[in-house]
This record gives sequence, structure tokens and C-alpha cells, in this order.
Amino acid sequence: MGSEQFDVFIILLKLKSYLVSLMDDPTNASENFEYTEEFLLRKYPEHKDEIIELLTSNNITCDTQIAFTENIQQKFREIVLGSEPSEKLSNILDKYQIMSIKESLNDKTLDDLKLSREQKLREIISVLLQLARVWSQRSAIENTIEDFSILDEEDLIRPEELDNLYKLDHVTSDSFAAISKLTNIYLEQLIEYYFKFGGDVSLVQFISILDEFKHVVLKKYKNLFKEHGLDPEIIK
Repeated sequence: MGSEQFDVFIILLKLKSYLVSLMDDPTNASENFEYTEEFLLRKYPEHKDEIIELLTSNNITCDTQIAFTENIQQKFREIVLGSEPSEKLSNILDKYQIMSIKESLNDKTLDDLKLSREQKLREIISVLLQLARVWSQRSAIENTIEDFSILDEEDLIRPEELDNLYKLDHVTSDSFAAISKLTNIYLEQLIEYYFKFGGDVSLVQFISILDEFKHVVLKKYKNLFKEHGLDPEIIK
């Protein structure tokens, strides 16, 4: 069987599947090629007239026949193959089955990719929510420290309040550490997401920006050392 005949056979099989998905009851179906023409016009416009003529010349005259005629695939075989050996049809059906399996595998791969992407997004959002909570806690911590510091400067702070101030210093240090850790986790998640889900070009640009941040921080420290009369070259 030539490739052109193979294509026609596959088109007819797909046409039947399409019609079956639309038509539930043959008694309510129209006696024409309404859905067939719609399918061919949308999917295979270059073959539309050829397929319609092929069907009508073989006494198939409506959508209902294609959808509900028992063993219509055998009729398709006769239309396409004529008197050629039946073994060739078996080969074609095997190939079509393989194509269907491949399509199913592709669909499963796509579904798995979507699930993986959604899971990664949930993880990223979870980290950002944790980061937002820690920053919110910092706001309350810093306000409390400022209040205690004012009292300390005015020599109005009580011993128990001074103890609380020292404790807040420790909490502040832990808070900064938590923010740094969560930021590191977020960046790791972001890099992995970009790399796996199509942001690899942006990822290269993002990495270059991170290098710039390192230089910015180094410059700030050197300026700070200069302001306090220290040698900025000790910062490496």
C-alpha cells in the first residue's frame, strides 16, 4: 500500500472516532455528511472533496453510516485496499495502534510535566509565604527594639525590660538568619523551575545579575570601611 492510501485509511479511522464521539443515537442523526464535512474541512481540507467522493462512490452517504455501521473498518479496508493482500491491512492497523500508543504516552508525559510544574509552583509559593511571615515578624521585633532603645537612652529602661532587649537582639539575629535561609531556598527553587520549565534563557540572565549583587555588596563593605578609617582592602 502506498503512503497516500495509508493516509486515507488513517483519516477514515479518525473520522469514525470523531463521529462516534458526537453522535449517541443513530435515530436522531441527520442523513447527510454534516459532521464529516466539518471534520474534514477543519483537519484535512486538502483531502475533503477526495474523501467525500470516495465515500459516496462506495455507497456511504451520511454520518450515521460511518458512526454506526458494524465493521465499518472492514468497509474502509475495501475502499482503500481493494483487492490487495489482507496482510498489508494488518500491518497498517499495527502501525496505527503504535501511533495511538505513542499519542497516549505523549499525553501521559504532558500530564506528568503539568503535575510536576504545579507541585514546584506550590513549593515556591510556600517558601514565599514563609518568607513573608518572617518579614512580618521582623516588623514587630524592630518596633519593640526601637521602643526599648529609646527608654535605654533616656535611662528609663527597667532591668526586666533590658533583659528583654538583650533577648530581642538574639531574636533579631535568628530572624536575619531565617530570612537568609529562606531566600536561599527560594533562589534554589527558582533556578530549578527556570531550568526545567522553559526559563533557561532567563536563568542565564538571572545568574549574571547574582554576580553583580556580589560586587555591589563588596563595594558597600569597602565604602563602610573607608568611612570608619579602616583599610577597605582587607575585604576580599
